[in-house]
Amino acid sequence: MNCSINIDYYTDNSTYVAQSLFVYGVVHNYIVFFLGTFANSVVLWCISRCTKTNMAMKLLMMSVFASLLVICLITRPVMAERLIGNLYCDPTRPDMKVLLAFALLYSFCAQFELAAIAVVAVCRTAAVWASNAYVLRLRVAVGAVVGIFIYSFLTAVFLLGALMVGYFKDPATEDVINGVYFFLNTLVPIATTMSCYVAMIIAMRRNGRRMAKVQSSHSRIVNNATRGMIAVFASNLLFGVPHSVYHMLPRPPQSYGIIFHVLFSTHFVVDPIVFMYFNHSYRRRVGERLWAAWVWAVGMCGAPTPKTPTPLTASTTTSSGGKDTLHRQHQHAEQNV
Repeated sequence: MNCSINIDYYTDNSTYVAQSLFVYGVVHNYIVFFLGTFANSVVLWCISRCTKTNMAMKLLMMSVFASLLVICLITRPVMAERLIGNLYCDPTRPDMKVLLAFALLYSFCAQFELAAIAVVAVCRTAAVWASNAYVLRLRVAVGAVVGIFIYSFLTAVFLLGALMVGYFKDPATEDVINGVYFFLNTLVPIATTMSCYVAMIIAMRRNGRRMAKVQSSHSRIVNNATRGMIAVFASNLLFGVPHSVYHMLPRPPQSYGIIFHVLFSTHFVVDPIVFMYFNHSYRRRVGERLWAAWVWAVGMCGAPTPKTPTPLTASTTTSSGGKDTLHRQHQHAEQNV
């Protein structure tokens, strides 16, 4: 339906957002809801069960995926309802106060995730550049998480919230506040993370002895957790930068908003998947669980038990001495960060 809430905000106010774009946005939000909730829950389970990573780094990494889990589980259905309301020209679906609350929650979690990724990158870089073995203290990680929480809450409520309720009456002031908010909370964390990882890679390439302290047995350059977080950062870079640029545009068309938010929300699913894929330990653990579930399902159907694939067989038949040695190598690599 074409109505006033579906005007695409062109200068002549005669162009409307295509209904197919609304439908695609609704479907995409529900896909992110299901897949993102599952994938981020699996990553949180992997991190919590890992014995090779110290508690401080666990806290930082879990804060990244916990914020993504909240976004996928709680905010995506509400955003889908908003698009359905646009599709049927119903401005009360959902109620504007409910929509405002969930929009602020979404913005808070999104900027929390980016800031947490930047903090992880800073800690990893400090570990590489430290002259001695660097151990991240739990109180430092707790302080970082609390600080990110407070900062994200204040900026989301008092800057973005003020914009949403129309506190600033001057359009030029609105544009400035909007640009500053998204620059500080999206582009600055991305630039910080990129600088840290570049500095870390340079340092490890120049100092083989220091590199040996932080690398895992599976990687010549970075350990499992760092490689996974670099993959998460690359996902944010690919899907997040266009979204940040969009938000700094002065009054873009509504169709742009749907397109760029669909692109941006894709990383809520991609982040946990690439993190698990590039972390060998987590990938093996998830593969073993999935294979066990498949064997159980096949057995319930009365079919013969399938043959275990070679990689899983190798991981389950390693000698106890080899396992102990590998465990000590991983634990030393991870706990030094």
